[in-house]
Amino acid sequence: MKSYFRSIRFQIWLVLVSFTLIIMMILYVGQTALTPVFYRFMKTQEAVNSASRIKTSLTQNGDVDAEDAIANISSLAKELAVTQQMDILINFPRSNLNITQNKSGSPTTISNRVLNQEIKEQLSSTPNNMLLIPVEEDGTEAMLFATHYAENGMEAYIFVYSYMEPIGTTISITQRMLLISANVILLIACIIAIALSSHISNPLIKIAKNADQLITGNFYMPVRKHEYEEIATLTENLNEASKEISKTEMLQKDLVANVSHDLRTPLTMIKAYAEMIRDLSGDNPEKREKHLEVIINETDRLTLLVSDMLNLSKLQSGVAEMKNSVFNFSEHLEDLIGRFNLLDDTIDYRIELKTDEDIYMNADIQRIEQVVYNLVNNAINYIGEDKLVFVRLCRINSKTARFEVSDHGVGIPPEQIPYIWERYYKVDRSKNHKRAVKGTGLGLSIVKGILETHGFPYGVNSIVNQGSTFWFEFPIADAIIEGEISYETDS
Repeated sequence: MKSYFRSIRFQIWLVLVSFTLIIMMILYVGQTALTPVFYRFMKTQEAVNSASRIKTSLTQNGDVDAEDAIANISSLAKELAVTQQMDILINFPRSNLNITQNKSGSPTTISNRVLNQEIKEQLSSTPNNMLLIPVEEDGTEAMLFATHYAENGMEAYIFVYSYMEPIGTTISITQRMLLISANVILLIACIIAIALSSHISNPLIKIAKNADQLITGNFYMPVRKHEYEEIATLTENLNEASKEISKTEMLQKDLVANVSHDLRTPLTMIKAYAEMIRDLSGDNPEKREKHLEVIINETDRLTLLVSDMLNLSKLQSGVAEMKNSVFNFSEHLEDLIGRFNLLDDTIDYRIELKTDEDIYMNADIQRIEQVVYNLVNNAINYIGEDKLVFVRLCRINSKTARFEVSDHGVGIPPEQIPYIWERYYKVDRSKNHKRAVKGTGLGLSIVKGILETHGFPYGVNSIVNQGSTFWFEFPIADAIIEGEISYETDS
């Protein structure tokens, strides 16, 4: 039950219902508490505005001794009294003339209540000669507004007696109507909130349940898309994540299988030849020498495999240290390729090198040597019938150089190119590809890690049945006299 109250479905429902209750509360307060205040404010404004219109009429008519002027002012007072439901008295003290109108359109009887010296004296001492007096007579609440007019030799006292109609009954009816409306609206809001919360939360609940399957190793997640953009995006991302996790799981299984195979084979050979030395060739120097050579070779193979795995692990975890220095890559490349060509007499391949002179590089020289070795070994493993490997180093422009290793082998299908940099990924053997005897399947992964650590762009161009060209580019460092100026940077 506790988990249900914390669920997204209940939380959405709670927010929507709470919002409805807040709106209803605001309406209730506005109807019951603010209506009387607002009503009194409006009645006051009506009285003030009526007095202002009478003042304007007095200014326009000018002479109250003329019958037309008195008729105009009396007509305006009658109109205001009837439309605004108020009593109006206009007193001209110099001529002892009174113009009176009440809300029914008859002469008003308020003159005895307002025409007294006390009110006139209060008007003389108030700002703007305006006076507002609450009045209660016969249990009826009213408001008396008085103002003094004196312009162009004319003087008048204007009294507006505005009745405050009883609104208690109106408010009571409004409260009952609001209560009934609130119950209906709240019921409808609950129904809508349940439907909307379910509509939003159900796909999220399904996504959460499918995500739980990832823990059990089930990476197949048939999650449908949703009309909400955010949920649709989440669904798509989760589907893609499940696919990538599935690929990772397969790669992990392949990695374990390949490592197990690569470790088991040399260990088996070492054990077998060690037993042969013990049982058969221990006293035969010639056979013993051959058997020991096999053991040494297989031990070297194991060392290479462990070293490659350790290097790759360091590169991918970001803990490998890069000791950068500026060196003449052109000269070092000639030396590296020369080591391969020393094997021409025993191995059936040939490496052709073409390099521009004095191309300097700022990098970890040992790591770059690993890159060159792995790329050249990879080309030898997939060499074409011409038994040629082409290595080239050239300037692209004044700031950038490019290193390439090419072969005329069977090439790589386009759909497999994105995966060749992964650990132990093997191109289809049906294409007659073969790896070197001492290959570990980690060479291109190590190349990728080293080049990415240096920030050098890299790639491969390949055409099926025509060959492949692996390359990387790097910024040309300033030329120096090697050995005089060098520096190291740990990264």
